[in-house]
Amino acid sequence: MTISQALYNASSGLTAASKRVSVTSNNIANALTPGYARRTVHLAEQTTGGEGAGVSVAGISRATNPALTYERRIVDGELAYFSANAGAMTRVSDLLGGVEDPTSLFQKYNNFEASLRNLAETPDSAALQQKVVSTAQELTRALNKTAEGYQQIRADADMEISNRVKSVNDALQTIEDLNDSISRGLATGKDVNALLDQRQQLVDLVNENIPVKEIQREYGKVDLMTTEGVFLLAGSAKTIEFTPSPVVTADLTYNNGAGTLSGLTIDGNDITPGGPSGQSPRDGAVAGLFNVRDVTVPEMALALDALAYDIASRLSDPAVDPTLNPGDPGIFTDAGANADVANLNGLAGRISVNALVDSSQGGSPSRIRDGIGSVVPQAAGTDAFVRSLLSALADNRPQHAALQTAGDLTAAESFSHMTSLAAGARVDASSKEATSATLATSLSEAEQLESGVDTDRELQDLLVIEQAYAANARVLETIDQMMRRLMEI
Repeated sequence: MTISQALYNASSGLTAASKRVSVTSNNIANALTPGYARRTVHLAEQTTGGEGAGVSVAGISRATNPALTYERRIVDGELAYFSANAGAMTRVSDLLGGVEDPTSLFQKYNNFEASLRNLAETPDSAALQQKVVSTAQELTRALNKTAEGYQQIRADADMEISNRVKSVNDALQTIEDLNDSISRGLATGKDVNALLDQRQQLVDLVNENIPVKEIQREYGKVDLMTTEGVFLLAGSAKTIEFTPSPVVTADLTYNNGAGTLSGLTIDGNDITPGGPSGQSPRDGAVAGLFNVRDVTVPEMALALDALAYDIASRLSDPAVDPTLNPGDPGIFTDAGANADVANLNGLAGRISVNALVDSSQGGSPSRIRDGIGSVVPQAAGTDAFVRSLLSALADNRPQHAALQTAGDLTAAESFSHMTSLAAGARVDASSKEATSATLATSLSEAEQLESGVDTDRELQDLLVIEQAYAANARVLETIDQMMRRLMEI
């Protein structure tokens, strides 16, 4: 080997070592950076005339495992779906409160029933008559507030869908732009790994909202297709359409596109989760939010309406209150009218105390003793009507199917069942979220082992690189000494 060959070999070795130091240091610096994939420098031996001519940097690759990433994204989509439902069911349950909670809906009912029992012992007490009216008003306000809260959960889900759709559309457009930049970079030999990291993070964002498959195309580009076969990015980004509603009430629904609430469309095709299309996303945060808005919360709201109907209908029966004509409202009314099962939807938000017993509306609390429709006072000490009301509350009666109970219940049992129904839905949703989160964490950690940065290994590599650098530097130093010696001769 000639001195010039040795000089070139050592010089190329130093250049390669410098590049490896730079990449390894960058790996360590980004060990905790989300979405960063470990870089590896690939060296290639150079030869001239069949003899070694040093080394060159053949390229820098990102550590990836496409199969593991695909599996992780599937679970991420499931987790996002379950998380949306778990969050909503937690709010649903919190609005009702626990059975032992003094401010819960169940306790509001207990207070009403207790006030009736107290009045039955002293029916002529004006204070106790007013107490019944007051506790009845507290009960209706609790029903109204809970019903309003349920619709607010639906409204929040509707707005969150809009926000996430916008985020997905923005991400798709950015991915399209990155595709072009990556393609140009590969064509000109530039390092595009940072762009690949950025693109992967954006694909993860899209996948969290609407699960997708990543399809590799020529020149480093990718297309994105939902797991149900709808392209979100095919060369160019598609635009997902959704129109949020300014207000969401019990009567507003999606109803397979026939209702007032917006669905999800792409290229004019309806892909609304839970809708009639076979290509609707089944997982992801967007599908979970549609389920909250259109299925789970409306079911709980209708159960609450059935509960309101039960309490109102028990006390408006002429057999319980002979002073009422058929169709007249009892203590509880549907915005002043008699509660009608045919107009069940939204009843919990409209239920109110009959103006005939409300002194602030010109009524008289004494009707709690005499009968809601009474025209003359009952004899002093008469407790028959109050005890008839208590008996109606204690009757085991069949419930509307919306309350999701097979057996007959008393009024107290109906309120307790509503609380249990919400708590059960909360536990079920939280359990599914926790199970999915465990699997998602496991797959994320497995992916991190494949593509993430192990700082211990990187530091070990630095030691090896340092030795290679020192060896090449020693060769250059020796050549320098040889050249000096030759110059001295």
